[in-house]
Amino acid sequence: MASINRNSRDYIAIFDRINNTVKRLPSQIAVVAVNFSKERFVKKNWVDKTSKDWKKTKKRTGSTLVASGRLKRSIRKITVTPSRITIGTNVPYARPHNEGGEFSGTETVRSFVKKQHSRRSYIRNGKRVRAQIVKSHRVKSFTRKYKRKFEKRQFIGQSQELNNRIDKLIHDELNKAIRG
Repeated sequence: MASINRNSRDYIAIFDRINNTVKRLPSQIAVVAVNFSKERFVKKNWVDKTSKDWKKTKKRTGSTLVASGRLKRSIRKITVTPSRITIGTNVPYARPHNEGGEFSGTETVRSFVKKQHSRRSYIRNGKRVRAQIVKSHRVKSFTRKYKRKFEKRQFIGQSQELNNRIDKLIHDELNKAIRG
């Protein structure tokens, strides 16, 4: 009888550990998904069943899709529930970069002051001195049409590699809970 109680206590402890693990898993899965998406900026590719490198940019310095780092930093958990995990970003230019495509429209440019510099040099006390003369004029506000093309450089979405990482996480965490 004593061994049955001890075994049932062991099983109850195992079930409690599994239950706690299952409650923690959605948050851990969301972290794995966010890190996977941020990793795309470092490796400059999208990995599904195979790896597909991003097309190079004409940018001479810096990294592809990273000027200020705002887009990469903005990737985060949106919703985490036991049945659904959503990660995303609130940056307006994220979708065109992630999905690619061509966009056109009109934009309004506000009025501004344009400065024009001209340099002249003259001699003062036997030394040559450069002087800047600044002329300025006001440019009125105007509208212009634009047409911009974005290459697809996916960093968020469904991926077989991400699913494999999530499966491995679930497997490892459940094994840890069972072993104690």
